[in-house]
Amino acid sequence: MTQKIENPCLSICRYDDETVCIGCRRTKQEATTWWRMTEEEKQQVMENIKTRQKQAGSNYDHYV
Repeated sequence: MTQKIENPCLSICRYDDETVCIGCRRTKQEATTWWRMTEEEKQQVMENIKTRQKQAGSNYDHYV
């Protein structure tokens, strides 16, 4: 059984110039379609978040 992936939203929901949330590091599309994603798609988003955090120089990984 696949473990449910929790929504990484921090309730900040403000986007940078690249349309990436400054809180959870998801794109607008990822954030608005989260509830319709499969667990596999959510896992890919979590990997995308890790990549964006590294690119931004962030070490904060409360949900990843």
